[in-house]
Amino acid sequence: MNPVVGKVMTAAAFIMVIAILSGCQTTEPRVITQVRVQKIEVPKSLLTCSAEPVYGSVTVSVKDLMKFADQLARAGADCRSKLDSVRRIVEARSAK
Repeated sequence: MNPVVGKVMTAAAFIMVIAILSGCQTTEPRVITQVRVQKIEVPKSLLTCSAEPVYGSVTVSVKDLMKFADQLARAGADCRSKLDSVRRIVEARSAK
């Protein structure tokens, strides 16, 4: 290739890149005139957990103990599930 042609092609490519980049820019500055505050609303049903079971008897059978342990596990699972839902709501709103 002729060295002059190579220099002309390089200059033409440079001018084309400059033209493309300057076409994407705006000459008007953007001024923020309004600030919007979004309140994150969490449904009330997600703000309370199932009540923790209370075992009031001193004497206990294995069956009663297993039933109590099951109720306790269900209450904890309910609370963890609701807390996870609240976390997803808050993270989705803060990502916007």
